[in-house]
Amino acid sequence: MSDAPEAAGHVVLLTRWHFPSMRVMPRQFWRIRTLDRATRYVPGCLWVHRWASRRSLLLTSAWVDAEAAARWLASDRFAEFDRTARAVPGVRADVDWLVERTPR
Repeated sequence: MSDAPEAAGHVVLLTRWHFPSMRVMPRQFWRIRTLDRATRYVPGCLWVHRWASRRSLLLTSAWVDAEAAARWLASDRFAEFDRTARAVPGVRADVDWLVERTPR
């Protein structure tokens, strides 16, 4: 993945979707809940946190390294959720990489 950081250490991914209205939230909430639970069992995942508001979803996940995080972002399960969420007219979506450097 081209956005993957090159540094060593744990990687935290902040993935978020902000929808223009609350009408899509019931379905999207259950879909992200399913994604959250499936992500917990992906090799290399350290922890996952899901947060939902009236119009926004946030899925924060920590990974052992950038390769594991990139594999998850490229996975069919994440890609399907992201593609469906981004298909909602007016949605704003974003993925941020944070690297927690390991002390030497």
